[in-house]
Amino acid sequence: MKIKLGALQLFAASWLCFCASSLSAQSDTLPAVSLSANVDLMSRFIWRGLENGHAPSIQPCVSASLKGFTLGAWGAYKLTGEGGQETDFYLSKTIGFVTIAIWDYWSFNDTSAFDFFNYREETTAHVLEAQVLLSGGETVPFNFIAAYFFYGADTSKSIYLEPQYFHKLGTADFVAFAGYQLKGTYYAPKAAFVNIGCTVKKSIPVTDRFSLPLSVSLILNPSSKSVYLVAGITL
Repeated sequence: MKIKLGALQLFAASWLCFCASSLSAQSDTLPAVSLSANVDLMSRFIWRGLENGHAPSIQPCVSASLKGFTLGAWGAYKLTGEGGQETDFYLSKTIGFVTIAIWDYWSFNDTSAFDFFNYREETTAHVLEAQVLLSGGETVPFNFIAAYFFYGADTSKSIYLEPQYFHKLGTADFVAFAGYQLKGTYYAPKAAFVNIGCTVKKSIPVTDRFSLPLSVSLILNPSSKSVYLVAGITL
């Protein structure tokens, strides 16, 4: 299967331009488009049980939402040293408790030549993923994620599944998760649990008007026999 992409990135730029013009045109009414942006500072970039970059990471993101559709960009960049970096784009649609998304993950090494627009399956560094999120919302404290790499650098076409459990602990939010590779070799050499752990999130008051969101995650990858304790703040 050979496809040539790049349209997702072009569409992303067009969507964000449309969002800006919509907000300007609707100054006398409630805006139809919702814009969001934030930056996470993480002690390590751990994703689905895999360590990326081996250094502290700054992770900016921006998104625009309209009528249940969200188009966004997310990145992870090392704060020290050279090496692996990441820039991703996604398009999602939420219908009730179901969110369907297409992700374009692009990893690159800033110490060597790279081509963002290379989507040839034999040589691309992009991985395209189809993702489904089932959310229990406020009434059922569970989420379930199913993700499938259908094109790109992961030729094994890996499938990843992750149930999540949410609980309120006083003023903190608690999330437990268990990620399992059902098929493929992207996360582990064979089918295995690769991302088991929990995250605690809490806002730390700094002034009367400003609080700093803090998160701490304990992550175990049974397949690689690795354990990580990761801290992060959101700006």
